[in-house]
Amino acid sequence: MKQMRYQGYNQRAVAVVDAFSTGHLLGPAFRARGVPVVHVRNRNTALESQIRTFHGPDFQAELDFTDDIADTAARLASLGVVHVVAGIESGSDVADLLATHLATPTANASGFADARRDKRVMHQFLDRAGIAVPWQRHLDARGDTVWQSTGAEPETVVVKPAASAGTDSVVVCRSHSEQDDAVNGILRSTNVYGRQNAGVVVQEYLPGTEYMVNTVSVDGAHAAVEVWRSDKKLLDASPVYDRQVLEDPTEPGIAAVIAYVFSALTALGVRWGSGHSEVIVTPRGPLLLETATRLPGGADPSLGLKALGTSHVDEVVESYLAPDAVADRGPVRPLRRFAMGVSLVSPCSGRMARDLDLRPLLALASFHGARIPLKAGSRVSRTVDLFTKPGGLYLCHEDGDQLTRDYETVREWESVEFARVTEGA
Repeated sequence: MKQMRYQGYNQRAVAVVDAFSTGHLLGPAFRARGVPVVHVRNRNTALESQIRTFHGPDFQAELDFTDDIADTAARLASLGVVHVVAGIESGSDVADLLATHLATPTANASGFADARRDKRVMHQFLDRAGIAVPWQRHLDARGDTVWQSTGAEPETVVVKPAASAGTDSVVVCRSHSEQDDAVNGILRSTNVYGRQNAGVVVQEYLPGTEYMVNTVSVDGAHAAVEVWRSDKKLLDASPVYDRQVLEDPTEPGIAAVIAYVFSALTALGVRWGSGHSEVIVTPRGPLLLETATRLPGGADPSLGLKALGTSHVDEVVESYLAPDAVADRGPVRPLRRFAMGVSLVSPCSGRMARDLDLRPLLALASFHGARIPLKAGSRVSRTVDLFTKPGGLYLCHEDGDQLTRDYETVREWESVEFARVTEGA
C-alpha cells in the first residue's frame, strides 16, 4: 500500500470559515472521517438566507472572526487546527489569511489573498502573468477609474460588483447611460454578503459558451472534478441561469477549458483544496470571468456520485486528509452518466396560493432530486438573478436525449404551475 505523504494530519482538527450554503456540507464530511471540526464565523458579512443553513452540532467549537487574524489563528492553534477551509465566498480570503498565519501544510501561496477574492486584482494579476482575460475597467468606491485594459472599450459591457457571488447586481449595458446607472446602483448598495460595494468592474460582454469548472488541488497539482456548461437567458438585462449541463472532460474543447483554468489557478497561487472557476469560450479562446477557492453554490454530492462516481465535496475533503488518493485519480473525472441542473424561473412576484404539484417532476425518467422550498403561503419573487430563483432540480440518466426531453417537460410544468399558484405583488 502506498505510503501517505501527510499521514497523521487527519488526526488533527480542521477549521471551516463560514460553513453556509454548500459549505455546510463540509462539517459532516470531515466528521464522517473522524476529524474534529471548528467553525469560524466571519462577522464582517451577513446573509441571513445562507446563515440559516448552518448546522452547529457538526462542530466541536465555534469562533467569531472580527478582523484580528493573529488572535483567531492563536485560538485555532490551541484547538489543534492544522487545515483551514472556506465554506462560501465570504470565508475565502479569511481562510487564506488564517492558513498562512498558522503556516498550515495545506495553505495556498501567501500574498495572493486579494487576487483570489477581488475580481479587479485577480484580472490585473492574470493580465500581468500573460494569461488572457476580458477587456475591463476597474472603478473605486467613488466611481473613478483605477485601471483599464489596453484597447478600445466594446459597445456592450457587463457591470458587476468587484467582490460578490452568483449573479448579484450583474447588469448587461449597451449604452453609457445604462452603464452609469448600473455603476451608481452598485456603489450605493451592499453585496450579497452584507458588505458595502467598494468597487465596480466594467467588463466586455463576452459572446460564447460559459462553463463552470470545479477543481481540487493537491500541492499545486490541479484536477477537474466537474465541468458544467451554463446556459443563461437575459431577463431585464440581467443574466439568469437556465440550466447547467455536465460535460465530458475528455472532449477536446472541454480539455482546452480545463487547461486554461489550471494555468489561472497556478498563476493565482492556488495550491490546495477547492476551486470554482467561471469561463466563457470566445472566438479568441477561453477567458476567465472569475475563480474562487470555495465550493460552488447549490451543489448536490449525490449527483456527482451517480454521474461521476465521486463528488466535489468528497474530493475537497480528501485533498486535506488523503491527498495522494486524490492525486492518483489524475487530472479529470470521466463521465459515467449524463446530468443536468435546471434552475426554475418565476415570471412574477406574490404568494403561493397552493402547494406546487410536484408529481410530474417526480415521474420524470431522469429525475434525481429537487430543491424547491415552497409551499402554500410562501412568498415568491420574480426571478431576476441567482438569489431570486424559486428552486431547482437535478436530472441524471444514461441517455442524454432523455435529459433534453425531461428539461422541456420541466419548462412546460413551470409555466403552468407558477401561473396558477402566484398572485400579483
